[in-house]
Amino acid sequence: MSLLAIILSGPGPASKPGASAAPARWASSAEPGLEWTFVYSRQGQAVDREGRARTQDLPRADRTVLVAPDEAVSWLSAALPPVAPKRLKDALRGALEDQLLEDASSVHLAVSQLGLQTAGPTWVAALHKPWIEGALARLHEQGIQVDALVSLSEPGPQWQAHARIDAQGQAVAVVSGPQGVAMGPVGWSGWRARLPRHQEEQNGQHVHEGRDGRVLPAHALSWTAEPNAARALADQAQADARLWESSQRALHAATSGTNLLQFDLTPQRQGTRALQAAWAAFKGPRYRAVHVGLVALVLVQALGLNVSAWRAQREVQALQQRHTQIFREAFPSIQVVVDPVLQAERELQAMRHAAGEPGPQDLETGLNLVARAWAAQAVPLQTIRWDAQGLSLVAAQWPTDAVQRLRELATPMGWQTQVEAGALRLTPPSLGPR
Repeated sequence: MSLLAIILSGPGPASKPGASAAPARWASSAEPGLEWTFVYSRQGQAVDREGRARTQDLPRADRTVLVAPDEAVSWLSAALPPVAPKRLKDALRGALEDQLLEDASSVHLAVSQLGLQTAGPTWVAALHKPWIEGALARLHEQGIQVDALVSLSEPGPQWQAHARIDAQGQAVAVVSGPQGVAMGPVGWSGWRARLPRHQEEQNGQHVHEGRDGRVLPAHALSWTAEPNAARALADQAQADARLWESSQRALHAATSGTNLLQFDLTPQRQGTRALQAAWAAFKGPRYRAVHVGLVALVLVQALGLNVSAWRAQREVQALQQRHTQIFREAFPSIQVVVDPVLQAERELQAMRHAAGEPGPQDLETGLNLVARAWAAQAVPLQTIRWDAQGLSLVAAQWPTDAVQRLRELATPMGWQTQVEAGALRLTPPSLGPR
């Protein structure tokens, strides 16, 4: 599924913690001639195309995601009691009212991908709402439906750090993890502060301290860096950082499964668009455990079916072998068993003929049936004929009770009874292949 990640322009210097980090001038994102920075991927896994383009020139994709820069998002923590989903928005505003530096009506709040936390703080993204609404409106005018809004960095279970060059040409580091997101210059001395001496001095473990005062263990960080910031990071004894282009970072954020378009900014999808969005979300890394579970379930089911089929086949083979053994014990003269039922019938017929006994298809058997049914009848038989089709009987009339009696005797022995044009025909059972 193709993916278009549109990277929104940031405000420049990093915003202070607790602010929405969104100047009012951002609402001008809908100005005519505005160019968007974009990253396009045919399969959503690697960057196939990147650059800048006007709204009408943006490539079309199955899924479109807005990527907010680090400066545009403030990550705030709030302790929330259990609350119903329809009251979550009001609960967030009430819990974060003291941390917001702007009017709450101009701030868009959204819960991070970690979701609501009962055992700890819930991380909430704060963005300038008019800026987001302006970008959505401009794209909607050109027929581009935005499916999600993500941030380049957000709180997560693992500590991560990324170095890049900001708009002023300075090397900055963005650190994210369980304690939130912090940003500051790579060469800032606060990044090299030590942990409390009474805890970690003997181990010599270094830490990073964000501008909000949070202290992070240096050994726990996984560093990435854009090529133009790698030198500045190497000067800080972090030469082992993995190179990561800005376009790759944006694509990684767009496929993280996060969606900050929540509450009144939730996309209104219909028809196939909703199905595509749901399928794209299900394929994301958030549901990786579900993917593994489904694959394991399919493999277990396939293995179980194969085992059941193998056991059933073994049982059928054992039963066939048992039947063959019984057949050979009953008819020692037959060495090759192909159709036990047919071969047994033919063998019994041959044995009856050798002993002079009539078989179920012989004339004597048919005459015996007729004699038992026709006994004590006042109407004599006029003609009796035996040919390849069976036994034919002709009489002046056929009493109903006599015909019914003959059918009752003949049917259990496999003979068929039929009256046609004054003649009663008895057809013997066939010994042909079954």
